[in-house]
Amino acid sequence: MTIPTLDQVMNLAHQLPREQRGQLIARLALELATDTPPRTAMTPDEARAALAEMRQVVAALPQPRLTAGEQLEADRRDRDRALLGRHEDTEDDVHA
Repeated sequence: MTIPTLDQVMNLAHQLPREQRGQLIARLALELATDTPPRTAMTPDEARAALAEMRQVVAALPQPRLTAGEQLEADRRDRDRALLGRHEDTEDDVHA
């Protein structure tokens, strides 16, 4: 059995009624969402190289980096200042 080309599949799909084309799309989308292609395992050397690359990328991020909690607090202060009409130079903090 030969594998049909994409054009052949599209021609067949266009012959389906609109509702069945929607079902085809939904089935294909579900299949693509649930079928993950198998990943080949890295060798130890590849894993070390990938880790070193990630470390370089993280080190190159702009400084200073805030923790998630620190960023949340800063965002809350900015939001509160905006809601209360305060300016950047005031030290008012409704969460303090």
